[in-house]
Parts: sequence; structure tokens; C-alpha cells
Amino acid sequence: MNGFPSDWLVDAMVPASDVELALLLVNSMDLLEDPPDRLVDLQWLTHVLTRVGHAQLAGELTKRDLPRLRRLRDAMRSVFETDDDTTAAEVLNPLLVKARAVPLLTEHDGAIFLQVGLGLRGVAALEARLPAALATFVAEQGTRRLGVCGSDPCRCVFVDRTRAGTRKYCCSYCNDRYAARAYRRRRKH
Repeated sequence: MNGFPSDWLVDAMVPASDVELALLLVNSMDLLEDPPDRLVDLQWLTHVLTRVGHAQLAGELTKRDLPRLRRLRDAMRSVFETDDDTTAAEVLNPLLVKARAVPLLTEHDGAIFLQVGLGLRGVAALEARLPAALATFVAEQGTRRLGVCGSDPCRCVFVDRTRAGTRKYCCSYCNDRYAARAYRRRRKH
């Protein structure tokens, strides 16, 4: 897949949320791609950030940011892999402290918003905003709505937005692959 499956985002017509950016960054390691690590350079990430409405952020990243992006990706992956809110907090809290992710109230068009990472650019903005977004998500919904694809060998992560909370796969492609394998196994027996 060039880029990412469309069902990784809630609405492709609006800029991706910071939770969605976290998901996209974590999924830059995709075992179904060749090479699996799409952070060997910035090409994939800048393309994706631009495509999801964050062109300015994409333009602020440099090659020197790659090691920091990989560390952030690896830390955030563990939040999707755990089903324990306390473990998620133990991962996210140090990231928030290190990034000095201070939430500030801002006004836009007469409405008040809580924002993190104001004044930060590039990788520093991502290091503050993405863990803050995941921390907010975990505080509001717990880790039960965060998961890892159940269709081996895929290890991509997802946010379960289904009403019943039953999502098992990162995208429809993996769901279909798993269903086809299950069908072939049943036919074999």
C-alpha cells in the first residue's frame, strides 16, 4: 500500500487528529511493507502528513529527526499493545514530562480549546502532542479501544471506534486476508 489504508482515519476530508497522527506514526513500521520500516527516511512520513492535512508540520521535519521519531514510535506502540491503563500511564507520563507537554487553553472563532505543544515545531511538536493525545484518549476511554491487528503477520495498530468495541484488525485489507485464510482452513478440513 502506498501511504496507508483509508480506514485508519475517521474522516479523510478534515485534517487528521493527533490520535490519528500517533496511529500513523506507529504504523510507519508495517511488516506487510517492503521495507517494513518506513522511517528509513522522511519520504513516507512527509507524504502522509501532507496528505492528512499537516503539510506545515511535514515541512518542519529534518533527517536529523529520524532517531527521535523512531523512539517516539516505539514508545507509543507499547500503549497500543497493553490492555492495562496503568501501564499506558507509565509509558505516557515520562514522554509528557520530557516533552514539557503543557496544556494551554486557546480561543478560536469564539470557542475555547485545550492545546498541547503550542509554539513547538517539527519533531518537538510531535513529541508533545502525540503522547498528550493518547493520554487524553486513555483517560477518557481507557486502553480497551486501542489494539494491534489480529491478522498475522501484520502488527499495525488501530483505534476501535465501533459501537460494540469489537474491532480486531487494523484495516479492511487485513480483515479480508484473515477471513480468506479462515475460509481456506475450513475448506481443507
